[in-house]
Amino acid sequence: MKKKTTAALVANVLGTVVLAGVPGIARAQSSVTLYGILDGGIEYLSGLAHGSLVHMVSGYALPTRWGMKGIEDLGGGTRAFFRLESGASLMTGTIGNGSLFGRVAVVGLSNDAWGQFRMGNFGITELAQDGAFLVDPQWELPYAIETLVRGRDWSQAGNGIEYTSPSIQGLTLRGQYDLGNSTHWNEGASGPNQMGEFTQGRSDAIQLTYEQGPAYLTIIYDEIRDGDGRFDNVYLNSRSLMTAGTYQLGAVKIYAGYQLLSAPDSTNASVFGPGVNPALPAGATVPTRAQQVWLGAQWQVNPVNSLTAGVYHSNANNGNGNATLYTLGGTHSLSKSTFFYAEAGYISNSRNSNIGLGDGFGDPYGPNSNNDPVNGGASTAPNYGRGQEGVFAGIVHKF
Repeated sequence: MKKKTTAALVANVLGTVVLAGVPGIARAQSSVTLYGILDGGIEYLSGLAHGSLVHMVSGYALPTRWGMKGIEDLGGGTRAFFRLESGASLMTGTIGNGSLFGRVAVVGLSNDAWGQFRMGNFGITELAQDGAFLVDPQWELPYAIETLVRGRDWSQAGNGIEYTSPSIQGLTLRGQYDLGNSTHWNEGASGPNQMGEFTQGRSDAIQLTYEQGPAYLTIIYDEIRDGDGRFDNVYLNSRSLMTAGTYQLGAVKIYAGYQLLSAPDSTNASVFGPGVNPALPAGATVPTRAQQVWLGAQWQVNPVNSLTAGVYHSNANNGNGNATLYTLGGTHSLSKSTFFYAEAGYISNSRNSNIGLGDGFGDPYGPNSNNDPVNGGASTAPNYGRGQEGVFAGIVHKF
């Protein structure tokens, strides 16, 4: 209760100060809420270049974060709102996503009749990531939809505007555009993205969703460019087309989907850096196209226990082979705010593939240190043609 009381007091004081200087404006009904999630766990991972790994992790089921959100009723069905959210590591206490409010920092207006408009740093609510959550049988846990596309579905976006339409006969349209803050049409602000992983330029996305009864269907087209406006890495800066859906059958929800990635500007230099030529499998060159399909289910066994399972398959062109991911997970709720989780996963790679388990950032495209001691670096990818097994478990508390 103390945190809500303090946040509400601060909001009321700030509101009073601001409105005191604006004559003729009546104070509207408003509220501010402080919220957060703490997630800690442990993982065992085999098949790395130099053996296996046991380590503590933060945010495997639900990324550890805290934030503030507020809403003000302006009358006539119109509401003003904001959201500020910061990522954090439960294991080290450091700030995540590159900045204090790197996960989300937005302000906007909504109305039941004309929809919602917002602007700011969309962060983790960039459409490729936000829109995929509901159609992934493993809810975008580390062994899930982003694994076989090496983290492409973790895209983030800032400097943006977004519009979401009201639902009309079950249909909803949502569109995003990242202005990039550049004088060139296709370019973005150069430098690392919010996760500090790569140079990202302009992004845009559009989503059409249909929801009626037990059925949920969505199609998402998404573009992420590099700092020079190019699609130069299929797993980072590329076009993405995703179509997926779910269907509820009693206590079981069925999931299915397809995703296509395209990066026609990919070269060795754009993927690995100028002058770097890693030892790829014989006949393979950097991919310009990759795709994946998946099928899974969630079974709500009883009010406190659920089981999830999913099978994901991907392939990449230019001789880069294919991989199949098998997953099995579950949750056990202790209360409305606290639950245990666990997931096991296994990846099977073809001869020219070396995709590993995880969120995609630990095993970027290219060889590991066994296959190429000079350029392999600290990649957690398995050897080419080898599989990888992993299991993790943890606890989540929400406030």
